[in-house]
Amino acid sequence: MVLDIHDAMASSSCALPEYTLSKLLKSPPFSQKHLKAIHSRIIKLGLSNSTILITSLINSCVKSNLLADAHQLFDELPHRDLVAWTSMITGHAHLGFHQKSLSFFRRMIGSNVAPNAFSFSGALVACSGIKGLNLGREIHAQVIKRPFDRVVCNGLIGFYMKCHCVACAERVFELVPDRGILTWNEMMSGYLYNGQAELALRSLGLMVLEGIKPDEYSHAICIDGCASLALMQLGVQIHSCLVKSGFDKDVVVRNSLLDMYAKCGCIVSAKLVFDEMPASDPVLWTAMISAFGKCGFVQEAIALFEKMGKLGIVRDDIACLAILSACSHGGLVKEGWHYFQSISPNEEHYGCMVDILSRNGQLDDALDLIRGMPMEPNVAIWSSFLNSCRMHGNVELGRFAASQLLAVDSENHSNWVTLSSIHASARDWTETWRVRESMKGENVKKEPGCSWVEVKDGVHVFLTADKRHPELYDLLHSLYTFENDSVMSPACS
Repeated sequence: MVLDIHDAMASSSCALPEYTLSKLLKSPPFSQKHLKAIHSRIIKLGLSNSTILITSLINSCVKSNLLADAHQLFDELPHRDLVAWTSMITGHAHLGFHQKSLSFFRRMIGSNVAPNAFSFSGALVACSGIKGLNLGREIHAQVIKRPFDRVVCNGLIGFYMKCHCVACAERVFELVPDRGILTWNEMMSGYLYNGQAELALRSLGLMVLEGIKPDEYSHAICIDGCASLALMQLGVQIHSCLVKSGFDKDVVVRNSLLDMYAKCGCIVSAKLVFDEMPASDPVLWTAMISAFGKCGFVQEAIALFEKMGKLGIVRDDIACLAILSACSHGGLVKEGWHYFQSISPNEEHYGCMVDILSRNGQLDDALDLIRGMPMEPNVAIWSSFLNSCRMHGNVELGRFAASQLLAVDSENHSNWVTLSSIHASARDWTETWRVRESMKGENVKKEPGCSWVEVKDGVHVFLTADKRHPELYDLLHSLYTFENDSVMSPACS
C-alpha cells in the first residue's frame, strides 16, 4: 500500500486530486519511515498547505501510535478543522493518554470549533479512563443541547458504566429510540464490567424480544457472563446456538468459550475448543495457558507456554501474565521468578510476582519487590499483599499494607474488613474495634454476601437478608408446614 501511494503521487505529475490521496492514506498502520517519506512527497508536490492531506497524515500518525509526529504536524497546521481536532482527541483517548485527549478537547472548545459525535465520544472515552464522573457529566450537559446521536449515546452508556454509575447508564439507555445492536452490546458489557452478569444475560433475552439479532460480540459477552457465574448449562446452550449460526469460528467468541469452560472446571471442553482453532493464533494459546492455570494444571500451562516459544508464536505481555498467573495458582516460586526475570515486566507482571511470593509466605521478599518497582504500586498489588498478610498472620506487615492501601482506596469495604480480620486473628480486640469504628467514621459499609442458582432457564441471585423473591412467603410457609409434619409424624416404622 505504501508503494501504491508513492507510485500514485509520483505518476502523472501528481494529477491525482487531494481527496483521492487522502483516501490512499487511510490504510494504517504505517511505519514512521514510510509516513515521513509520504510527508516529504507531499511537500515536494507543493501540497503542504492542504488541510485535507495533512489531516489525513495526522490521522495515520495517531493510528500508527506515532504521537510525536502527529503533534508536530498538528502544530504546523495553519487552519485546524474539526477532523484534525477529532483525530487528536480520539487517538490519544484510545491509546490511553486520557488527560492529553481532554486537553485537546478543551483547546478545541476554546478555539470555537463545535464538537461532533466522534469528538464527544473520544472525550467520553478519556473521561472513562480517568473515572472523571463530574467532567463526563459536563460533556453530557453539552450533548443534551444538540440533536440526538446514537454514537454519543453509546459513548455515554459506556462512560457511566466504566464509572460504576449503572443507574445513569440505564437512564440514557431508556431514552435511546430504536436501540440497535451496538447500544445493547454497550449495556451488556457494562453490566458485566460492574459484576452484574445476571443482568447482562437477561438483556440478551430482552434484545431478542425486541427483534434485534445478537452478533458475535453479544454472544461473547453472554458467555463471559456464564463464566463469571459458572453457569455451565446455559453456557453450553449458547455454544450450541453459536455453532448453528457460525459465530463459533470467531476468535473473540472462541476465547470466551474457552474461558467459560475453564471457569466451570471443564478443562476437557476448553481443550476441545482450543484444538479446533488454527494453531498459530496467539490469543487462543494465551487463553489455553490461562485455562490450565485456573484449573490447577500448572505443568500443562508451562509446557504449552514453552511450546508456544518453540513454534515461534509471539508470547506477548498477556501471555507472560498468563504463565505468571499459572505459577501463582501452583505456588511455583522458582518458575515464577524465571519467567519474571526473562521479560520487561509491566505493572500487572509485578502484581503477579508479588502474589506468587506473598502467597508462599515470602512476605519480606514481596515487600522488597514492591518497593523496587519502577512505577507506583497500584491498589491491586497492595490488596493482594494485604490478603497474604492476613493468610499468614503477619500483623505488622498487614498494618503497613493497609495504611498504603487505605491512603488511595479508603472507600473499599474489603480493605477495612481484611485489616480487621488480621487484628482479630491476633486476638487484638482493641485494634479490631478501632478499625470497625473507623469504618463507621468513613461511612464505609460492608457489601452483603451474594450467591446465585441456575434453575431451568433462569438465574436467581440472592443477597444476605434478601426479601425480594416473589414466592418468598409461600416457600417459607411450605418449609414451616414440612417441619411441623416431620415433628408430628412417627419416627420410622
